[in-house]
Amino acid sequence: MIFTKRSVFFVLGVLAVLILGGCNTAAKSENISIGDRVVATYGTFDNVPTTEKEALEQGWIDVDPGQCVPQMGRHFIKMAGEQPSPLILLFDPDGQLIGIELESLTEQPAPPWEHLEQGHPGMEFEHWTVHFWFRDPAEACAATS
Repeated sequence: MIFTKRSVFFVLGVLAVLILGGCNTAAKSENISIGDRVVATYGTFDNVPTTEKEALEQGWIDVDPGQCVPQMGRHFIKMAGEQPSPLILLFDPDGQLIGIELESLTEQPAPPWEHLEQGHPGMEFEHWTVHFWFRDPAEACAATS
């Protein structure tokens, strides 16, 4: 069988479309991993728990047990002495980490900080916050299992 330059390019083009199409499909999957860990750095490198179970084992506290704040999730804090850490972990009802909130009680510039004058359920006090999401916050209170 004789392959022409044109037929070789055609076959390579079809292969490229199939490979790129497969990659594109995988990228749209709901189960995309962002990696195998989340690390917070503030003087040290601390692994952040990625499940509610790990968080509880490491001393994190469910701010409003069992309650899920719409478009935010369930909030877990960890005490740093007598004050809570500025990091707040956000979990879905299945206990999976969906985001992290950085919180300040002192005024911060907007943007990127959001000013919550009245706070929100479970944290009803004025604060400034920045959210980092690993999943769509609109689905924060939807169970996935």
